[in-house]
Amino acid sequence: MNSAKSFFRNRQKTLGIAATIYVVLLIVTHWQLPSMHVWVIAAVFSILMNFTYLIEAVALRSFAKTEAIVATSLILASITGLLITPLLLIAAIFGHGVWDLLKHFGKGVPFYFWYTCSCFLVDTAYSSSLLFYYFR
Repeated sequence: MNSAKSFFRNRQKTLGIAATIYVVLLIVTHWQLPSMHVWVIAAVFSILMNFTYLIEAVALRSFAKTEAIVATSLILASITGLLITPLLLIAAIFGHGVWDLLKHFGKGVPFYFWYTCSCFLVDTAYSSSLLFYYFR
């Protein structure tokens, strides 16, 4: 990653702390809420996480088109899932996890290994738990 232009290069600790706090709060409070709140929070989570790579791509001036296409697709799936069926929302969250994994094979803007691996694990666990919640 080009450290001179990277938006997140000097913000790694902040990014890590913010992501950790968000995930912990999500896990602790999520299942105590009414069903509609669970899906709205999941949609917000899905929409917001798609901006990370797009912001970095714009800052580095590389892969912006690719990241915009992926982010837009996943955001639209999240919104559609909220309006039509939560299964699309679950798929969007899982899809973002797959995109995290693809970073290690040179797809899209390069990003920190620790972040993409953690994000993959969170997205996979979260989408799995939402799928369980949906079918219970």
